[in-house]
Amino acid sequence: MKIKQIGDYNGNIVETVLENRSINDYELLLNPTDEDNTSAFDLKNIDKAIEVFLAHIIAKSKIGLVVDADADGITSSSIMYQYIKEVNPESPITPFFHERKAHGLTEQIMNEISKTEIDLLIVPDAGSNDLRNIELLKAMEIDVLIIDHHEVEEETEFGVLINNQLSDNTKTNRNLVGAGMVLRFCEAVDSLLHQPKSSKFYDLAAIGQIGDGSDISQNEVRNMVFKGLNNIQNDFVKVVLLDMFGTLEDIAPKNLSFSVIPLINSVVRVGTMEEKESLFNAINYINCEDTITVVKRKKNKATGKFDKFDVDQTYFEFVYDLCKKIKGRQKTKTDKVLGLINESIDNTGGIAIGILDTTEYAPITGLIATKISSKFQKPTLLLQKSKKIFDHNGKEKTEVTYFGSGRGNEKVLKSLKDWCNNTGLVEFAQGHANAFGISIKEENFDEFREKTKNVESEEFVYEVDVLLSEFPDKELIMNVVDNTYVFGGKVSEPLIAFTNVKVNKRFINQRGSMLKFFDRGVEFVMYGAPSGLYESLTNNFDEFIEMDFVGRASSNSWGGKTTAQLILDDCERSSSPIQEPKIEGIEITAETLVF
Repeated sequence: MKIKQIGDYNGNIVETVLENRSINDYELLLNPTDEDNTSAFDLKNIDKAIEVFLAHIIAKSKIGLVVDADADGITSSSIMYQYIKEVNPESPITPFFHERKAHGLTEQIMNEISKTEIDLLIVPDAGSNDLRNIELLKAMEIDVLIIDHHEVEEETEFGVLINNQLSDNTKTNRNLVGAGMVLRFCEAVDSLLHQPKSSKFYDLAAIGQIGDGSDISQNEVRNMVFKGLNNIQNDFVKVVLLDMFGTLEDIAPKNLSFSVIPLINSVVRVGTMEEKESLFNAINYINCEDTITVVKRKKNKATGKFDKFDVDQTYFEFVYDLCKKIKGRQKTKTDKVLGLINESIDNTGGIAIGILDTTEYAPITGLIATKISSKFQKPTLLLQKSKKIFDHNGKEKTEVTYFGSGRGNEKVLKSLKDWCNNTGLVEFAQGHANAFGISIKEENFDEFREKTKNVESEEFVYEVDVLLSEFPDKELIMNVVDNTYVFGGKVSEPLIAFTNVKVNKRFINQRGSMLKFFDRGVEFVMYGAPSGLYESLTNNFDEFIEMDFVGRASSNSWGGKTTAQLILDDCERSSSPIQEPKIEGIEITAETLVF
């Protein structure tokens, strides 16, 4: 394991990180302002978009709202739903949900729309490139308003599209995602109506911006996110955060990534249509006035049996419990698929490839690919085979493709997505560098698969912000934890390395794929530990082993006590000779140490 410290560590971890990320205006990062806020009035087609929107609101038209299938899609559609109700409570709105994890105007969504009599369809966070279906909707005499942030291949002639990727106008911010774009649109309508209705939706915008991976170090986005986190309004979001963190104070962007956002995504992936509707209702205060009595179970310590008892819950609490159950169901389903395909994964090349024989698990292929990548410590593609039959010049033609998810490993390839695209054999590989969707035609698949055999690991060096030797620095870790709100986007959280740390082998344990160490008040935790790591560390006669760690600061609070943690990216035995540790000048050996 090679480790390199990026710059000089001056003892102040925040200053060091900002210096290493080339952030010059420290004050602006810590205290974002309105000075860089963009206006929706600078967006192409904005005048027409507002005109169509207000015409239907004033007419109390029937409005359809496509709820896109991710955290940004849920929050952007929720902002729009609540804003319409703020402007005109009598506006009838019909939300449309995807049966599976999909985006935009899918065939299923179009079928649902055809059964209604809506006059206006609003598509937040998707739809820019659904040209054919937008044209069909226009033929059905349905106006279409799209508010999106994805790349536009060709602008539609049959609907109204506002999209921050459409022009090179420097007054627009391409870093706004669906929720941010919808919020700015509502603010523009506010200014014309002379009524500030949209200010209460910053918390939902923050969830969307963080959930879709925007650069929250940028002043406008950071300002939007901080406004949301400092004034959380949504009752469902409050219930989740209060349960997980005990308070609404000092909620950092990272906290949302481990609470509300994964709950939403689990419902999107494996929830039923009814469960998706329940989540949307809870976020948007739909039919949620009544208290719900649920039956819970608790183990009786005296009898050892589970006693049943009734609990009255608000609708928000009820849906929160429902989301937790769905997230558990998602884990069970993921583990089941891993068990089914474990033996059939091709691990012979530099990229592991798994093939599923059904599209049933399409919504969770990314999760499964992540676990496979962690197990084998290499980039992974998890694919499904799909057959499409279509008319080709009056004859039926069958097209077979392999599609699914890619999850990378920077120790092998800096960008698995770029590698796939550079082969020239894929239909597309779209998304983030090491988390994306992919499609490969059958006629190219064997050649593509052969190329994966020749991928060799590049020399990987961990570039860390702090490199310390011999002792883990508990104070440093807690200082990072206390400043969690600083990090996000291009200001990535610090990577910390401790080398030549002497660990008593008895303090190393593993449960499932979680490996854990403990030394000098610091808990070292590795999730998804590589196969064989525990044995390589413990199958020897050494009482103490000297280790190198690379990871990120965290903490664990339990029973009123907070423990500093380092969540490990990697660890290994040091190559330097083992020396028995000394404490305050007293030599400790295996013979003198009593447990």
